Amino acid sequence: MTSLREVLMKKLPKEEAEKAVTSFDIIGDIAIIEVPEELEHREKEIGEAILEVHKSVKTVCKRAGIHEGVYRIRPVKVIAGENRTVTEYRESGARIRLDVSKVYFTPRLSYERERIAKQVKPGEVIGYWFAGVGPFGLVILKRVPNVKIYAIELNPEAVKWMKENVRLNRVEGRMIPILGNVREEAEKIPEKMDRIIMPLPKTGEDFLDLAFRHVKKGGVIHFYYIGDRKDPFTRAEEIIRRKAEETGSKYRIAFKRVVRPFSPGKVQVVFDIVKEE
Repeated sequence: MTSLREVLMKKLPKEEAEKAVTSFDIIGDIAIIEVPEELEHREKEIGEAILEVHKSVKTVCKRAGIHEGVYRIRPVKVIAGENRTVTEYRESGARIRLDVSKVYFTPRLSYERERIAKQVKPGEVIGYWFAGVGPFGLVILKRVPNVKIYAIELNPEAVKWMKENVRLNRVEGRMIPILGNVREEAEKIPEKMDRIIMPLPKTGEDFLDLAFRHVKKGGVIHFYYIGDRKDPFTRAEEIIRRKAEETGSKYRIAFKRVVRPFSPGKVQVVFDIVKEE
């Protein structure tokens, strides 16, 4: 198979082809790529090269700015192929429809979604906070259908797609999409949680006290955090200890790992925290 680098070498001058980014995300049939500022005048050729190499891709978008607004969505711009931003992605048997220009989604957490799904037991009640379009919950329900998931999300556009995905996957009544702020909406749920999933790495720590209050004794909190590459865990462990003390909770860290690179010098990490009392 011809590589993207080989195709770019034919389309661009050698010095420009060598600067082009050749790793990118594919979500359904849409590729999303970073185009360096000095190559923006070549974005169409780069997009066409991706279409040539990856036959399943129908649209190529570039990331067109920084994360913006209250929902922290990063703008995208179509640079090649079909002029659309809606696609359907499949993972672990789940169908996930979304608009890549209006919601946050990454395929790079697929291992995490499957890892957590394998831990879930029948009958669990799960708090799924910062749920986006619902991928963690959908993957869980494909593996363990008889659980109840309260999925809270602030972005109305994401909740719209989450509701569509609940319908697509026929999990009505098992995953309950809730539009609103986690701190407000979690208080309205009368049940304690067997498990709380918090896939919001940048500000999730602000809600960790709430998680300790709403998880059952013996329940698990899946807490994500952005740590320094050289020392990814220490500061997060200090935050966990402080939040547990604030809520009078005892806990143990059952598992931790580096999930993925996040930015230069930073990595995303996850902790599985068991509340002991």
